Amino acid sequence: MAKNDHNLFGDFPTGFRPREKGTSAAKTLPPWVFAKVVDQLTTAVCITDATFRLLYLNRAFTEMMGEEFLPALREALGENFFQDSGRAQGVRDQEISFDPGNSGEPRWFSCSGVWFREQDNAIAHGSDAAQPTCLLLMANDITALKRQQEAVGMNAMRALLAEQERVRSMREALQAAIFQMQGPLNLIAAAHDLLARRGVQSDPALRQALRQATTTGREALERLQTLVPEVPLEAAAPVNINQLLREVLELDRQRLLAGGMTVDWRPAPTLPVITARVSRLRGMFKQLLDNALDAMEGNRHEPRELRIETGFEDQSVFVVIEDSGPGVPPHLHWRIFEPFFTTKRAATHVGLGLAMVQEVVNEQRGVIRLDPDATGCRWRVSLPIRPIEVDVDGF
Repeated sequence: MAKNDHNLFGDFPTGFRPREKGTSAAKTLPPWVFAKVVDQLTTAVCITDATFRLLYLNRAFTEMMGEEFLPALREALGENFFQDSGRAQGVRDQEISFDPGNSGEPRWFSCSGVWFREQDNAIAHGSDAAQPTCLLLMANDITALKRQQEAVGMNAMRALLAEQERVRSMREALQAAIFQMQGPLNLIAAAHDLLARRGVQSDPALRQALRQATTTGREALERLQTLVPEVPLEAAAPVNINQLLREVLELDRQRLLAGGMTVDWRPAPTLPVITARVSRLRGMFKQLLDNALDAMEGNRHEPRELRIETGFEDQSVFVVIEDSGPGVPPHLHWRIFEPFFTTKRAATHVGLGLAMVQEVVNEQRGVIRLDPDATGCRWRVSLPIRPIEVDVDGF
């Protein structure tokens, strides 16, 4: 693997050979001079062949990224970039995130790339003269700018989530009241129908009272239903799952610190974006994380560890969220997604959290699974990379 070896430019591509104005091609600057200039740039520069094998990288690339960034960069650019059509277009100012996980903070780069043909190489291998054979990549670190934007965005996000939480709590309270009223009202209606079938043997006054109670109860339910706040329909947009999960962790930072909990963060260095409704997806992951924190806060003696892993397989982005809490008893696994079912004792929990999680996953045509063999709760959420096509009336 070539490093900052200036001798590498002994066969420097013709298209990049600098030439003084008014001179012929034979009077070009020595390749090592141009290589030295490139090596002093603050912009990261590297050159690869058509198979993405590294031919050259300058000092800035080594210090800023390192060779381990190349596989993540190739994955982010996508296979189409290495096809004939992609080579003709190149890429300009594409933002690419690189997340090393527990070993460091995420980095953001603005990358541009252009394919070019090295004439001597094309002739020597008898390849198509019009086919580009080398790739020039340039990148600038924009992490500081991204962090400034995120800091501004977090305050707005906290305000937005507080309002969403207020609306969600109101919806849950009203829906729980409607649910609790429907049972007795159905019994009253059934009793009225039973007396009606008995005819003359039944008490007319009792039948009238039951009819009036049924009518009044249904009118009350209809009025309550009109009070349930509507959730505005959000437009779908590209979502970076790693960034979204980091935002959710940041929102729970104080709670994590206060509870003495550790986070084992294992993101894929790069992930393709998915198309989703950002607020809905953020709310879903926050619900799963809040459930995990609730479970671990009850553990006084066991280590409190939250593990989050992301990856990409089978054209889907997957997220694993695992806690060291007591888990869900096996006989209750089949009920966890039921509306209004909860294993929590606090009166503030009405049992709509996981029902909302299931709904958001369904919107994305995804899959959520609870590992039956895990000690605590181990959720795996898989979200396909394709636009969503659903009509939503969510929680």
